[in-house]
Amino acid sequence: MDWSKAKTILIIALIIANIILGYSIYTNENIVDETLSDDFIEVVIGQLENRNITIDTEIPRENPELMSLSVEYEKIDTEEMNKTFFQGKGTIIPKGQGLVEIAYEDELISIINDKLIRYESNYSQENHKINSEEDAVKVATDFLNENNVPLSDMKLSFVRESDGIYDLEFTKFYGDYYLESTFTNIKVDSTGVKRFERNWLNTIEIGEKAIEITSAPKSLLAVLGKEEVQGKTIKDISICYYFDPGKHGYNENPGEVRQGTTIPAWRIQFNDGYKLFVDNY
Repeated sequence: MDWSKAKTILIIALIIANIILGYSIYTNENIVDETLSDDFIEVVIGQLENRNITIDTEIPRENPELMSLSVEYEKIDTEEMNKTFFQGKGTIIPKGQGLVEIAYEDELISIINDKLIRYESNYSQENHKINSEEDAVKVATDFLNENNVPLSDMKLSFVRESDGIYDLEFTKFYGDYYLESTFTNIKVDSTGVKRFERNWLNTIEIGEKAIEITSAPKSLLAVLGKEEVQGKTIKDISICYYFDPGKHGYNENPGEVRQGTTIPAWRIQFNDGYKLFVDNY
């Protein structure tokens, strides 16, 4: 046997095999996702329009990945709330079933399961001139600053005005993404803050492995079966960290759930502030 010739043939065969293997890996990594094509997106938009749902934003054309996050509910201390809002002068009233109230003059704070805080004011004296969204935001942020609510981890995500009353929603963010479901909602008029609600999550640590999620155009198909969004306009489509309380047993034991893990999801927000979250799970 001509070992020299055999060795040459073996080397050539190995080179060809490596080329084939490399091409296979390349093509697998660069498979075109048909759900990101113009044709597919046009079909999705048409289907949404058939349900009287319009899109007034860009549809992301990517297959995103996002790490998971370990999160925990912000714990609300009743005594501390009394000191912060009412200089300790409020009357603390345990109501049972996880509900505690703090009453002071024409103001009332309700604390539910040490997680949700709801402040309400019945003052009628006009203290502010609110002629714009900017005026309302200033009144709201002043209120938050005065009551030691940090602004550093929240963004204004929705504003609605009706007859001089502004509803503002602030959402938590982590890095470049919203962290849902969290909210700090404030209702403002010329008397000041009429209502304040907050249910917040704090981050513990970030996961070690990225999780891929279905493309935005494909995820939009989940909107078609939602009767409650017919006649609305989609104003924002963005990836977010999503903590689903229901999947962590919140509905069955709302007082027990303290922490959990987020997953990536598409955050679809409509013109009236309503939001849908679409994930792979």
